[in-house]
Amino acid sequence: MFSGKPIEYQDSPLQNDGFWPDLNLADFQSARSIPADVAAGTVGDALLTAVAEVNNDLASVQVKHRAAGYATAGNVPGVSMEGTNQLEAQYKKAVYARAKADLMGEFASVGRRESHPGQESDDTRKGLLAEAAIVIRQIKGLKRATVRQV
Repeated sequence: MFSGKPIEYQDSPLQNDGFWPDLNLADFQSARSIPADVAAGTVGDALLTAVAEVNNDLASVQVKHRAAGYATAGNVPGVSMEGTNQLEAQYKKAVYARAKADLMGEFASVGRRESHPGQESDDTRKGLLAEAAIVIRQIKGLKRATVRQV
């Protein structure tokens, strides 16, 4: 990074289920500042696991949109920018936050504490999981929090 050379991330596509957008390992690494020295296989496993978890959490959303005639998340009407609509952007945000939370322990194991202080902290991990949960609630049409009387 400081050597003047660009960071070389692993350009590996992740083929999704047909409704949610396909992703790429390099896009995730770049968007979430994943250290390039974390093994690509480890990063790939975290991304794949996060996709499976988020897809499971959003199964009812997918069913609802497909029943309304939208074959993919990209076809659902909404605000868009540069070919990505809000639903796809929210989906990526949730997946990327969960995947990075899964990788938090890896940052410490590759000796990155000095150059990335705090990245392996439990508070950071909890914040990423909360970010994913909030976005998933938004996609489902729920408010940030629900209060129930028992």
